Amino acid sequence: MSSFSLNPRTIRTLIAAAVIAIAVNLAQSRDALHDVTRPLVVATLNLLGMNAADKGPVIAVGHLEVPWTRDCAGINLLLILLALAVWVNRQEKIGMRFWLRVASMVPAALAANILRVLTVIAYRKVFYPAIESPQTHYFMGFLWMVPFVTAITPRGQRTISQALLETFHAAAVVALLAPLSGTPNGGLISIAAVIALAHCRYGHDFPKLRLGLTSLWALAGAAIAFVNLESFWLPWLLLCPIVSDLRWLKSPAGVLVMVCTHSMFAMQSWAPAVGGLGIAYAVWIWLRHEEETSADAPAGPALRWTANLPGYACLLCFALPFTASTLLSIGLKTWSPPATMTFRPIKSQGYEIRLPGQPENIGLACYGPTGRDRHHTVQVCLKYRGLDVVPSGENPDIFTDGQHWLREFFVHDGQLLADYPAYLRQTFRPWADPGVHLIFVAPMDKVTSADFAANCRELAKTFHTLSIAPVAAPPVPPTATAPAVLAGN
Repeated sequence: MSSFSLNPRTIRTLIAAAVIAIAVNLAQSRDALHDVTRPLVVATLNLLGMNAADKGPVIAVGHLEVPWTRDCAGINLLLILLALAVWVNRQEKIGMRFWLRVASMVPAALAANILRVLTVIAYRKVFYPAIESPQTHYFMGFLWMVPFVTAITPRGQRTISQALLETFHAAAVVALLAPLSGTPNGGLISIAAVIALAHCRYGHDFPKLRLGLTSLWALAGAAIAFVNLESFWLPWLLLCPIVSDLRWLKSPAGVLVMVCTHSMFAMQSWAPAVGGLGIAYAVWIWLRHEEETSADAPAGPALRWTANLPGYACLLCFALPFTASTLLSIGLKTWSPPATMTFRPIKSQGYEIRLPGQPENIGLACYGPTGRDRHHTVQVCLKYRGLDVVPSGENPDIFTDGQHWLREFFVHDGQLLADYPAYLRQTFRPWADPGVHLIFVAPMDKVTSADFAANCRELAKTFHTLSIAPVAAPPVPPTATAPAVLAGN
């Protein structure tokens, strides 16, 4: 009977991978840095002459009202920076230097978060009344993470450019995982991505092959952006030829793990069972044949990536998942409700809609796309707008923030879609229009979840009918329900 033992390098990698996975999921935790970050942000803005004021759920900066969310407080950024600190130092011995590097991420997270909030405010002041897309929003966090993580990344036997590429790559993957954690079966995606990331390290083998594949990889990224298939961004990042283990990727274990990082696979009801078996198999193979990974491969001639155009292009490509949609959306016409509806604008580029027969205690907010990318789930969408919601437990389609019921629908290409998996299937094709995101909301003390669900179904059908109706609907006065809860930014 054969046996095997784990060497210290493998154990440290496993620990680092677990820390990354836990941190991404804990990024949904409570606002633990609220009392520290908020006054510092307000004080910094006032020092810069921006006339900022703390108004509870928002920070007023001149004519802007920026919502205060857990992202703004920095708890998410702190967790991710701590995870990245453990990850980039996973080859180092656990000693005083290691712990000092990890501890340095606490003040780094505070500084990076203040810089991120200032960047968000600057963006909104320049492009007012438009706001940044969720992808651009998360890119601002990624942008300010990299310098701090790079400062504590050990070089070892690598050149500065090699260490920089690994750091940029890991930061981009983790930053992209943050919004994906709120998608259906997001935990499966996170675990698979972390396992794939564990196989990513600057490769010395096959230098000419890696150079050619990198050029094809960059072109593939441009194609993903052009045809608007953003669900491929995470697998694309993990397939980066500079840092990926080419031999592992072509193995059955590598293929299974990479499939699990795609949201279209992960959202299927059977995905946790099938994907879980695939991931377990991949981990078992890795532990049994750990000596065959590229990290243990004989060192060959290293390419000087930053000395040529492909090297610089690769660093820029890591920003594509966060910026492509915004850059390609310049000049696109924004969505507005048809004349067949009674509506009024609310914040966050949304609209409050009032429909015939709509109860007074039920509000409806509709959002067109902020770019070319498809909409996120109601959890991710509202988190970005300053509201945290969780499944109610009484009905898988009903969400709650503790005080309100919420229910989402989508209208796409003239069809009414009742849940996010149906929406993903409908939009999973090149150049698909993102459609419209409908979010119903009602106070929990005014209506039961069952009655709310039934009303929402009928109101969604009414919205769908009016959106394609040739005549205008009778005027219906709006209420304050939707703006108060869903306006957000």
